Amino acid sequence: MNINNRLVSLIYRICVFCLGFFSLTYDFGIWNGNFKIGNLFYFTIISNLFCLGLFFVLIIVTIRDIIKYGIKGSSTISPHIKGEITISILLTMTVYHFILVPYALKINPYQNFKVVDIIFHYLVPTLTIFDWILFDSKRRYRWYDPFIWIIGPYLYVIFIFIQANFGIASKIDSSLSDYIYAFLDVRLIGNTDVIINILSLTVAFVIVGYLIYGIDRIKLET
Repeated sequence: MNINNRLVSLIYRICVFCLGFFSLTYDFGIWNGNFKIGNLFYFTIISNLFCLGLFFVLIIVTIRDIIKYGIKGSSTISPHIKGEITISILLTMTVYHFILVPYALKINPYQNFKVVDIIFHYLVPTLTIFDWILFDSKRRYRWYDPFIWIIGPYLYVIFIFIQANFGIASKIDSSLSDYIYAFLDVRLIGNTDVIINILSLTVAFVIVGYLIYGIDRIKLET
């Protein structure tokens, strides 16, 4: 369902941007003057930074269109770029909920999760997908987009494997594992399990991508 009101979408996007901005600056330690550069190795942070950039651009585009075309209508960016960012943040949510949280609770059943964890892994992904559902014109995706959208996560995996060979992450921040995430750590779980994890996530997100593509085919406007 489309809400063809740029003012409503602008308010929504400003709120999401502010939420993401303050959460990221807090998590990076900017508020207390202790910048955590090691955060840049986490896919969670990378995908949230892309979402922050996405909403910043959407705010600018929406303001421009309000001035140029008026309040009625929709404003967005390339569906292929937005789809890439959306699928990446959904990957963040899925891996966190189905892999990282169960692993953390197995180690410590009384694990406490920070507010920023909830924002990064649940709120931002949900708000990003709803921005597309509520404010974007539909039938803009192409049948091959789900395969393009997984390129970003694959580039991240390649980056992690390359830097792990040089131990870059652990040199920058001693608290970091070379492979960042246990399900990618070939030293911890072996090559076979890592490959299975990557292929399983690939299949899952191609399916999710085609689910999004299917919803995109449905054009309901208000």
